[in-house]
Amino acid sequence: MRKVWVALAVVALAVSAGCLGAGGGGGPSDERLAENATYEWNQTVDVHVNVTDGQYAVVAGVDNKSKVRFTRRGGFGGRNPLPISAVQFRYPNGTVVDSEDIDVSTKDARTVVTFPQDNGTFAYTSPAGSRKATVQVGFEGSHELVLPPGMRVSFPVLGYVEPGGFEKSVEDNRVNVRWESVDARSIDTRYYLDRDLLLFGGAAAVLGLVAVLGVVYYRLRIRRLEDEREDAGLDLEK
Repeated sequence: MRKVWVALAVVALAVSAGCLGAGGGGGPSDERLAENATYEWNQTVDVHVNVTDGQYAVVAGVDNKSKVRFTRRGGFGGRNPLPISAVQFRYPNGTVVDSEDIDVSTKDARTVVTFPQDNGTFAYTSPAGSRKATVQVGFEGSHELVLPPGMRVSFPVLGYVEPGGFEKSVEDNRVNVRWESVDARSIDTRYYLDRDLLLFGGAAAVLGLVAVLGVVYYRLRIRRLEDEREDAGLDLEK
């Protein structure tokens, strides 16, 4: 019983630590906000997401919107502020400003970005995994997600894109996924290299062959035992 109470205490401490961390810290640092990045401002969609190794870059149109709030899922179902970096804002006349003119704060487990004005284009980067990315949806309109070169999502065991209702194409060896609008809090994707699919197929073939050989071996073993019973006169059905 004592071990049970100790385990519950550890879990309670972990939960409380996670909640406290989600509510008060984890926001982007001034150094990360001021990082340099090159963005492609002229996009054909309202929100363009370019996923590369280890991060994704978002270029989003701002239309009568003074601020945006980002949050991401944390442990035990909690929420944490989204870590962002290299923030920039482009005015309609083409002038681009950086973190010195963009207010970024952390409040209620959210990263809050206040724009210099309520019309323009906002860009930022955020971390992604080596084979997956979760992009927080903070803007309305059409969205386009571009995966790293050579990555694919067609095979359901290794790859997926959520939410549904998208159009998909491959351009310059990069998968492009497009939505006319996104009715979800985030865009989630897991992707793989073509060679990963070959390795998976090879492993599945080997496992299948092993299974077949196992069945054949046991059937032969059972047949041999039956023959031995007959030779010993132990076949009781006769």
